[in-house]
Amino acid sequence: MLNNIFASDELPNFKIYEVAYKVVADYMEKKRCKIDLVASELETTTGVLYRQLNPKDTQMPLSIDRIIAITKLTNDKRIIEEINKEFNLITIPETSYKSTSRDLNILVDISNIENNDVFKIIKKAVEDEKITVSEKEEILKEIYEADKANAILKDGVLHTETKDS
Repeated sequence: MLNNIFASDELPNFKIYEVAYKVVADYMEKKRCKIDLVASELETTTGVLYRQLNPKDTQMPLSIDRIIAITKLTNDKRIIEEINKEFNLITIPETSYKSTSRDLNILVDISNIENNDVFKIIKKAVEDEKITVSEKEEILKEIYEADKANAILKDGVLHTETKDS
């Protein structure tokens, strides 16, 4: 069996499983329900859902169909965002409205805050002229958040109503 050949830090896509587990757990807490109700809503059994959320169970991996079902049920996009991180992509919702200058003002403020967070965390990390593994992870997390805010701002600009001068 493959279950025993990987250490937990070597399991393929471990972070995706970890996020999927958190999404389901958060949904159960929000709905004040148990795993059997979630499994029922996903049209599966409790045992199957437990196995699919376990990264060490290589005989019943988390499928894309189950990821989509969990995402639709919970309306939580964290699993999709984690998959996108594997490919260095950013998840932003499709805009179905026209942005206004007021929207852009808010989006640029959010973007500015996120970019400033990157600046602060890097400045702090390089004070001792060494970057630890945890500092590097925190920097990358902040860069991801800034990239996402900038992408949303760009999308807002692209969907802004314009007027002829």
